[in-house]
Amino acid sequence: MFARRPAHSSFLSFLFQLSPSALSPEFPAQSLCSTVTNIASENFQMTEKQRRDREISRREAEMFRVEAIQDEMASAVRLLGGEGSAKEQINKAARAARLPITVIERLRWKKIKRVPADLADAIREAVARHNEESLGRAKHELFIAQQKNALLAAQLREIDPDLYGPEIDRLGRSLPGVGRSPDLQGGV
Repeated sequence: MFARRPAHSSFLSFLFQLSPSALSPEFPAQSLCSTVTNIASENFQMTEKQRRDREISRREAEMFRVEAIQDEMASAVRLLGGEGSAKEQINKAARAARLPITVIERLRWKKIKRVPADLADAIREAVARHNEESLGRAKHELFIAQQKNALLAAQLREIDPDLYGPEIDRLGRSLPGVGRSPDLQGGV
């Protein structure tokens, strides 16, 4: 009963050894081929490949996000550092962010590949403080300029209001573009 082995395939002979029912006359050699044909004809999708495509795009998206954070941190260090040499910028940014100089230096030169969240938050808070201070400084400078304009207008009024009338009117108005709503900037 086990003496019958097909000589054309070592794989088929191995299958015949494993399965005694395979040696029955109802099990022709073409049944294996028909099984393979059935599997192939049912159009099985390669989900593994599709998963791989998504992983690549996710990886690329992750790398884009990492590079964006690196760029954000490098530009933030330059903003916090202000004008001057790289060393001066790093020292100023380290004081502003309250972080060690070496960490700021590595952020500036994009040496940290994956910026930890606590470092990113500390830098973002320092930038927010810097922006608030800059806004406060700008408001103060505007107030000083308005006071100087008012003083100059008063002095011109004392000298000769008829001669300096247009200049007094211009100085009496607020500075152009200041205190206006965005709707009025384009026209009047």
